[in-house]
Amino acid sequence: MKSAQVSGQHRTATAVGATTCAIGMTIVGTSIAIAPTLEDYPVLAGQAWRYLLAGLILLAILIIRSPAAVVGVLRVTPANALRLIAIAATGLAAFNWLLIEGTRHADPAFMAAVVGAAPLILALLGPATRGDSIRRHTVAGSACVVTGIVLVHGATGAPLFAWPYALAFLACEVGFTLLAVPVLKELTPLQLSTGTCLIAAPMLAAVSLVTGERIVQAPTSSETLALLYMAVGTTAIAFLLWYSGVARLGADRAGLFIGIMPISGYLAGLMLGNSAWAIPAMTGVLLCGAGIALGLGRSRSAAEPLEAPDGERQEDRRDDDRPDDRHQQGVLLDPGVAESDRVTEQIPGGGHG
Repeated sequence: MKSAQVSGQHRTATAVGATTCAIGMTIVGTSIAIAPTLEDYPVLAGQAWRYLLAGLILLAILIIRSPAAVVGVLRVTPANALRLIAIAATGLAAFNWLLIEGTRHADPAFMAAVVGAAPLILALLGPATRGDSIRRHTVAGSACVVTGIVLVHGATGAPLFAWPYALAFLACEVGFTLLAVPVLKELTPLQLSTGTCLIAAPMLAAVSLVTGERIVQAPTSSETLALLYMAVGTTAIAFLLWYSGVARLGADRAGLFIGIMPISGYLAGLMLGNSAWAIPAMTGVLLCGAGIALGLGRSRSAAEPLEAPDGERQEDRRDDDRPDDRHQQGVLLDPGVAESDRVTEQIPGGGHG
């Protein structure tokens, strides 16, 4: 009876996590079609304003939901404070700078194809962040997703000096998720998203000044709408959804949903007239979808025993114990619930885990 109950909770957690990751990556993917609107706006300065606005929005929500949660961010352990800075520095600030510099030396499709390897890397490295073994079906699914991403964006070559930018770009994409896993044991997705955005904004502003960009430039009406969409949708909402999914699925299975980005970006491009129908691209879309389905499935491998000695799988215990899953969507809709649990129950280490 207990095993069946835990299995049901695991399926619910997987369904919720998959939904939040899928929606979050869909929002991010649609921004690909909107990005050309900002081609005449200072890039780094625009990103700095984007993260500042998103951080302030998330901070306001955090204060309204639970003022004590703000104190939780400020009192984060030194190790996780460093991880927050690292996420902001690599996954946000460096990621944007490398994208700009990389596309000056290579086709954007090349950069997109290289960063498309992120699902496979997360499938291989993600389990280590929680002491689990690699899931073979997740690796197989991520390989399908990677192939699909390459087909959607198109396989292109690049000069040798473009590869360091592309590989560093890929490392930043992977770090954005991997570095967050231990932080999510102490902070809620809302706290994590708020902290990283507010840390990244001054970093990008500083880089903008160093590179000689205009940090303040009045946007046009279309640029204003694009910046607002990227701040509210692509950042505030998408970050919160993504990290909520990572907390439930783990980095390896969440990484599969990176394949949603090229799908939504391609389909949005078709609707806006920026993309054309192509058999390879549509094949890639289907491969991404098939890879996600395969990677989320269960297998009776040695890495995933059906039943642990005490009748519960290790992953099921992790999902069952986490405040995120006890309250189902509590973290997403009311992060103060999880923060209250930490204060009243005094969970050892202050974590979700």
